Amino acid sequence: MEKLSRERSKAKMGYKPILWGFAIGALLFAACFAALEMLLPSQSYVGSGRNYGYVYSGAKSSSPDFALASSPEDSVLLFGSSELSTPESLIPQVPSAVFGQNGYGLDLQFIGEAFDQSLWHAIAAGAYAPRLGEDQRKVAIIVSPTWFADGGLDGETFKMRFSYSLFQEFCDNPAISDSSKRYLAQRLLEQGLDEATVAAGLGGNVVADLNDWVLGAISDLQLRADLNDVRPMGMPAKEQTGEEPAKPDFESMRADAVLNAEQSSNNDWGYDADFWNKNIDGRQDILRDTQANETYQDTPEYEDLAFFLQVCKEAGLEPMVIISPVSGPFFDLVGLDEETRRACYDRILAICENADVPVADFSDREYEEFFLHDIVHFGWTGWLAAEEAIYDHVKG
Repeated sequence: MEKLSRERSKAKMGYKPILWGFAIGALLFAACFAALEMLLPSQSYVGSGRNYGYVYSGAKSSSPDFALASSPEDSVLLFGSSELSTPESLIPQVPSAVFGQNGYGLDLQFIGEAFDQSLWHAIAAGAYAPRLGEDQRKVAIIVSPTWFADGGLDGETFKMRFSYSLFQEFCDNPAISDSSKRYLAQRLLEQGLDEATVAAGLGGNVVADLNDWVLGAISDLQLRADLNDVRPMGMPAKEQTGEEPAKPDFESMRADAVLNAEQSSNNDWGYDADFWNKNIDGRQDILRDTQANETYQDTPEYEDLAFFLQVCKEAGLEPMVIISPVSGPFFDLVGLDEETRRACYDRILAICENADVPVADFSDREYEEFFLHDIVHFGWTGWLAAEEAIYDHVKG
């Protein structure tokens, strides 16, 4: 009995170092967090005289605080992926030149980066929606057929782009239904996120709420640090004249675009010369039939696109889907035939029709010279077509 009593006494004494260690660790974490908070500007800090809407950045896209604080009042969200990275030096008709430098009463806020697809955009839409004004409810998303390659986006790439801050704000949006949150939770697990992270965003118990606080704090500090690299990238804000906004003359711009393209292209497919020389010229035999086994049907991306549109509906957004074509000559070469591509376009169109959302369908422009500047990204006349569709959608 005396031995048992001594062992219990030792066990009780053993708890004290553990509890003290936990308490000290928590205090050190809180102290470090507070110090970093003081050193790093808040996400909403922008400065004056700069427009960051056309900045291509994952950090900016993951921070509604920064993106919306840095936007002109007439900004409209444009969800997209790598096509948003095309610089004005390559294509003079990109949105930063057309809308960003002219008083058309419309600016864009780029949301997305390479490898951001429908699931990521659905999270972002749910996160941004509560912060938008009534005149910002119309949004647009550029959907690329290449998102629908068999197998879907791999988990490691998705986790690299996943933003806990956006997920946290999505889950906090009271307009998002429980069924949508369940769908998202299941898809996040399928993409390889751990159960603790998913549960933290959804909340509902003490452990999940504690994890949510920790993950949210870490994500906030990371975004603050990353935004320090973004702040020098904004373009000068336009002067406000108070005059009635002009209407863009897209016909005149198209004529100039063709001239630009003819000076920049050296091939029958209408690609930018540098891209053609580095990636296509002399490599046709190597590329031939390399995608002949693709079906563009075996992927969860179609369900994710429908989910994006459902989230927009629940959150009070009015989306327009812009269907970007792929290059017909290139995909004929690699063996992804026209019938297979048409089946992909038709499924996208059916999803949009079922959701009753407007569509700017450019799938019939696959063979149009200068519509793309490479195998998948808008070119000189392609960007103008997309911009005109956005302008008409927003201005009614």
